[in-house]
Amino acid sequence: MTTTPVPDNILADFANMSAALTGFQSSVLRPFLDPVNLSGLYYGFAVSQVSQQAMDALLNAYRAIATQPAQTIADTLLETASPTPSNQAQIAQSIVAMWYLGSWYKPAYQNAGTPGAVVQVVSSEAYTNGLVWKAAQAHPMGYSPFTFGYWSQPPASLATFGVNVPDGGGQ
Repeated sequence: MTTTPVPDNILADFANMSAALTGFQSSVLRPFLDPVNLSGLYYGFAVSQVSQQAMDALLNAYRAIATQPAQTIADTLLETASPTPSNQAQIAQSIVAMWYLGSWYKPAYQNAGTPGAVVQVVSSEAYTNGLVWKAAQAHPMGYSPFTFGYWSQPPASLATFGVNVPDGGGQ
């Protein structure tokens, strides 16, 4: 099976939108040298789950407000002030969960008549590279990129892990 590569500008917009949604720096989500290509994997996976049209609409909504502060972008796309977020906001919520947990949580509008949330693990790479591990300054069971004895040192600031916080985060 061959797939058409996603244009670089679309992946850049997806990573920048995801950075605003997750609170991580875009350069962490889509590094210059990226052998794992999570942004491409996540973009393709999301499109396969919600449709190209829905993803294009979400990215166009992001592009319309891309010059706003990250928190404004996140609040707008996630519709944090709405008690009943739109389908587009639910897709944005699923994208946040995918970046953090390496799993796709089907948006609520797709769960009509289905008991409970439907969850899919995107890949083993997605799981081990989930942002939750960076935010917790930890690693998943059975996998660690750290060297032996790392636990004997105080953890680095969250900024070291790519969290986009003004004061560099706590320890």
